Amino acid sequence: MWPKSIKLNTPNHTVWVEWSDGHRSAYSYPYLRDHCPCATCTSSHRGGATASPSPNPLPMLGAQALRPLRAELVGRYALQIFWSDGHSSGIYTFDYLRGLCPCEQCRPFPAHGA
Repeated sequence: MWPKSIKLNTPNHTVWVEWSDGHRSAYSYPYLRDHCPCATCTSSHRGGATASPSPNPLPMLGAQALRPLRAELVGRYALQIFWSDGHSSGIYTFDYLRGLCPCEQCRPFPAHGA
């Protein structure tokens, strides 16, 4: 499974991926950033210290909302996203990214409280 197209910085603050099987995934910026697979973020998800800054730490000073600045392919297996909060160490493998798809077809039984 691989992406046929990836669209960043859409007007609705969503990363869109069209997959080789025709499925389309829509990931909100915060959702994708919150699921960063890097070691630092994965550690903080497990109760470790939070190393990444808040997506919008100083809104009263006009800080920009979280968004991807750019993305680069990593070989033929992953996507690296460079976020506006300065974070860029997460490598989203295509399998991981597809597994994150939040659509009803991919997540027919959402967990309670999700």
